[in-house]
Amino acid sequence: MRFYWLVRFCVCVIFLASGCTISTQITNTPRSSIEQRLLVRALERSFANLDAQPFKGKTVSVDFYGLTADKDFAKEYFTAWLQNQGVRIAASVNEAQFHLKVFAVALGVDQGQSFFGAPAFTVPLIGFVVPEIPLFKDIKHSGYAEIKIAATDAVSGQFINESASGTGKSAHDDYTVLVVIHFTRSDLETPNWSLGDG
Repeated sequence: MRFYWLVRFCVCVIFLASGCTISTQITNTPRSSIEQRLLVRALERSFANLDAQPFKGKTVSVDFYGLTADKDFAKEYFTAWLQNQGVRIAASVNEAQFHLKVFAVALGVDQGQSFFGAPAFTVPLIGFVVPEIPLFKDIKHSGYAEIKIAATDAVSGQFINESASGTGKSAHDDYTVLVVIHFTRSDLETPNWSLGDG
């Protein structure tokens, strides 16, 4: 009799769980599109906190340093931002009036998660995986950029000034409540500048 009820229980679990699906995200890039946008918005907001006024109308050369592979993109984006601020970029170091060493002290995306509910588990004997059942789940993605500029005279190499750090943050949060209610909070749609501004 117990075996009969065990079989019925397993059939019910399989029937109920068959309506639940787990979607798998496949990414073909080192960073997802959300992570890329988080980094770009964080960069834009850090640039907005930097003062390019001392270099306006001047010709500069730029070296960009960072601890991650994202520094290559960040350098070009920073260079475009300087041009947008009225700074001329030297074709060679010999043509520059100032040499800028730009440091990406921090440039990355952090992720945190809060979860309350039943985690995914495997049913013994039959090996069936029951998906997680979140009563509340919050996945937080945070972009952060911190940029600092050290300026030297391009001819003499004499140190001129070091800027205060320009910091920028961005956020994208995914919430799931009672399994079926899902919503997102994000501040990615508010860029501080664009390449088309004068």
